[in-house]
This record gives sequence, structure tokens and C-alpha cells, in this order.
Amino acid sequence: MNFTKRLLAALAALLLAAPAAALLTVTASTDRDSVEINGNLYLTVTVSGDSASVPEPKLPNMQSFNVYSSGRSQSISIINGKITTVVSFTYVLTPRFIGLQAIPSISVFNGKEKAVTNELQVAVTKASQPAAQQPRQPPSQPARQQRPAQPAGTAAGRGEQIFLKAETDKKTAYPGEQIGVSIKFYTSVPLSSNPRYEPPAFKNLISEDLPPVRSGETDIGGSRYAYSEIKAALFALSPGRAEIKAARVIAQIPSEEPIDPFDPNFFQKFMAMSGSQGASREFSTDPITIDIKPLPAGAPAGFGGAVGNYTVTAAADRPDVRAGEAVNFSVTIGGSGNLKAVAAPKFPDLPDFKVFDTMSSLDVKKEGDLISGRKTFTYILVPRSEGRKTIPPIKFAYFDPRSAAYRELQTNPVVLRVEKGGQPARSVNFSQGGAAAPVTASGSDIRYVSDKPGSDSLPYLAASVLALPYWTHSAPAALLLLSFWLARFNRFKLANPLLFRFRRARGEASRDITEAENLIKAGKPDEAVSVLYDSFMDYLSDKCGVKVGALTIRKASGLVKNRFPSASERALEEICELWAALELRHFSPEAAGSEGASDLAKKYSLLLELLEKELK
Repeated sequence: MNFTKRLLAALAALLLAAPAAALLTVTASTDRDSVEINGNLYLTVTVSGDSASVPEPKLPNMQSFNVYSSGRSQSISIINGKITTVVSFTYVLTPRFIGLQAIPSISVFNGKEKAVTNELQVAVTKASQPAAQQPRQPPSQPARQQRPAQPAGTAAGRGEQIFLKAETDKKTAYPGEQIGVSIKFYTSVPLSSNPRYEPPAFKNLISEDLPPVRSGETDIGGSRYAYSEIKAALFALSPGRAEIKAARVIAQIPSEEPIDPFDPNFFQKFMAMSGSQGASREFSTDPITIDIKPLPAGAPAGFGGAVGNYTVTAAADRPDVRAGEAVNFSVTIGGSGNLKAVAAPKFPDLPDFKVFDTMSSLDVKKEGDLISGRKTFTYILVPRSEGRKTIPPIKFAYFDPRSAAYRELQTNPVVLRVEKGGQPARSVNFSQGGAAAPVTASGSDIRYVSDKPGSDSLPYLAASVLALPYWTHSAPAALLLLSFWLARFNRFKLANPLLFRFRRARGEASRDITEAENLIKAGKPDEAVSVLYDSFMDYLSDKCGVKVGALTIRKASGLVKNRFPSASERALEEICELWAALELRHFSPEAAGSEGASDLAKKYSLLLELLEKELK
């Protein structure tokens, strides 16, 4: 029996000592385990975390593959106040060598946590149907390094067997308008392996890959060439001059130099020729200049810089809600263009709702050499009262480069039916009340002077006062001084209300905690949570001198940090954590059980002890 108890105790200790599940995770997978040397492989890296945004994966140096980005998709879910974000990054890999190739571990880091994937193995096989080649002619001149690109017909006419060509579909464009660039690698001689591609650098441009790599054959100047084409979408940043710098390709070409059997280095040269690498050659393109025109004048008031062709819709996650419950309201902008640069449209003022920070999710597609997809902005709305509430149309403006004109769209109004919620939040009205009632006479009293003589008591009273001890004569002066001090104190209190609110915040918060504990004992956890929530808002407002109830958690944390620079990060984290917990339980009363309300009261009490030391 003792052994069993010790075993159970050891297991419990191990469970308690086990680390908590990682909040940041990353996984990697490929669409297949084997690929031909002339094929493509899709790599998907999925990153998930408990915040509104997650970091992008850091790809390692892959010597065995050429890597091209193929878009991303993102989803955000909010369940019981907990945010979960999942982003999938897709890449296209083109193998360079035959054999078992490794995809190294991929890591992500958000500043606090780091997560890595496992190494993946991919088998690269020979092409099942290699492209037919013309009989190879012995090259008259070896390919020169850094050869400037020539038009395809000119390069072939000059007898060049390998060359690189770059061209764009536009010579002029607007900022944010998609510009297509095509880079083709031509060869009329077989290569030892797939070439390694080095993309060009850009000036005043950002790029998005447009995979997969295209390949085929063509006739140029009477010669048969095999080609590989890489496309990318470019977006200009500002008006002026944009430049696509030289792209480079490093290829391995088998050497055809005859070997002298009496050469002292015969065996080294023979082994080099027998290998699959051959001689390394580098080829490059000429730079390309693009003229970026400024956007025309007359932009609508709500224009935020979006260029392309878009649509906009708005919807709530449900039409019926109770007062105090959170509603996910999403605004989705879809279409073609640089969706990453699309900013959230201006949200209207909603006095009937409490509006929380915006979260965005992005789903990018690359089909037909066009960047498209949708971007969703999610707002958390909490209705303040019951009734039929209407969210007015949301306007979104963009510039259409095809018609060179601005377009303005708007969503349909969204109607919510808000029913009466649970325990309402306690609020304080600082406005003046109604006009005071007029003064009415309730009676009259007239005292007449009596003409009858009577005894005068004033001399007796004066004699009694003079008979008192001498120190009692200082009482009027003391009362006068006390009245003068109280008047000065009241004037100081009226002139410095924030100071006195700051000082009495702790006492009022303690009384509220006691009230909440009594409500919990009485079996009213919902009312207790409401008292704790309002008390915490009042405490922070009194300490900061600003009403924080209308602020978001992030803004309120920044306000506390600015007001109290010496406050520690632990105190700020504790404030945010308690705020989120109270808000969740306050706006979702069904989640506030007796134990949950009691824990919140204890946590609030402990936080007060910490804040009284930090907020000075």
C-alpha cells in the first residue's frame, strides 16, 4: 500500500512538473514523397498561435531545391474569448539534383517562443520522358560569365546555346498596380542538373512569385531550344522610377574538352567529366526600368491606397444576440490586387455598441498569373442595450488602373436583434439632473415685540462665562482656526479631484471586493462579477485619471505604462489578464460560476496589493 501511494505521488509530481503545451506550433508537409527532376513539389508550412498574428517561417538555405512562394491563407477563430490564428504558407520547390534530398527543419520565432519542424526527405528521380534535343554541336566558344541578356532571336542568331531573357508586360504603371515579369532560361545543350536561379533585386518594387515554373520547347532562328520560365507579380511603392535589376542563373554544363591520356592530371579530369556536375557557368539579364505614374487627383475621402479591382461585403456571425454578448462582425474585401497593402475601411461610430480592436485574416490566390483573394477584417461588437440595432453601410474606395478612375463601394446595412441580457453593468451618470422643483411657501411665522417688562438674563450669562477657567476662552479661536483649515482643505479637494480619487481608489476597491464576496455567498455569481468588473474599471480610472472603460485592453495598458513609467511588465500583464477574464465573465454571465467568481475576487485582491506598490 505504501509503495502504491509513493508511486501515485511520483506520477502526480511528474504531471505537475510537465511543461505546458506550446502556444506557438509549426508543421511542414509536402504533397508527395517523390518527384521527377523536371517536376515541382508543393511544401506547406502551417503556423498556429494564440494571438491575432503569427510570425512567418524562416526558411533555411536549400541547396537541393529552387524555392518560390505560392501564397498564404489565414484563419482566425474566437471561442470563449480565446483567439487562435492559423496561417498556411505554400511554397513550390523545384529539385536540382537526382537522389534522396532533404528539406531541413523550418523554424518560427515570435520573440518569446520558438518552434521548429522535423526534417523531410524527398526522393528525386529521373524524368520519365525527357525532352527531345537536337543533335549537339560542339560549342565554338565557351559561355562567358555575366553575359548580358539579348533578345531571343538575336541571341540565337549569334549562335549562343544558352542565354537568359527578362521582360515585363508593362512599361508604365500606377503605384500598387500589378506588373508581370517573365524570366526565361533558354538552352540548346543538355545540362548536368537543374540550374540554380537567383532572383533579381528590385528598386521601388515589391514582388510575389507566380509558381509553378513553366517549361517547354521552341524554335528560335532555326534552332531548337528548351526553356524554363519563372514569373513574378510586381507592385510599385511610389511614383517615379522603378527598376528590376539583373537576374542570374548558375548552370552546370558538361565539359567536352578532349583529355590527353598522357596528361599528369588525366585521372582528375576523367573523374570530373564522369561526374554529374560539369563546369559551372553564370548567366544574367539586363536591368529593366519602369515608369511609375502618380495616382490622379480627386480621390474619395475614404481612399486608403488600394489599387486593383475589388468587392466588399459585411456580415455578423449571427442575427440574434443578447445585450452584453460579443458578436463577430466581419468586413471582407475580395478581388485582384495587392491585398497585403489593403487597409481596414473606416468603421462608423456605433454608440449602441462597444467596439474592440480589429483583427485581419488574409487568403491569397495565384491563379492565371494574377494575385487575387480576399482579406477579412473582424470587429468584436458588444451591444449595450436591447432593441433592433442597425450597423450602417461601410464604405470602401479603391483605384481601378484599367479605367484610370476611382471607385467607391459600400456594404449593405446589417441589422441585429438584441434581446435583454443578464446582469447589466453598473454605470454612473455624471450629467446634471432635471431642473429643481420651484420653492413653495409652507407657512409663516410673525413674532411680535412684547411691551411687558421682563428679567434680562444677559448679565447673568456674562458673569457665568467670566467665571470659567481662562483656557476655555481659547476655544472660539480654535474653532475659528479649524473652520479656516476645513475651508482651505475643501478648496484644495475641489481643485485636485484626481489626487483624492487616486488616494481613495484602494479603499473603494476593497469595499467592492467585500460586496462581491457577499454576493457569491448568497448564490449570485453573475452580480458579483458585474461588481468586480465595474470596480476594476473604476480603480484603474481613479489611478490613471482617465475613464478607461471605453478603451481597449491594449490602449489601457499603454496608458498605465505612460502614467506610471516605473510599473513593471508583470504588473501590466496581470492587469491585462484580469481585465480579459472579468470582461469575458461579465459579457458571458453563463460562464461565471461560483468558483470562477470567487477566483476572480481573490485574484483582484492580490492584484491590488501589487498595484499599490507599483502605481506610485
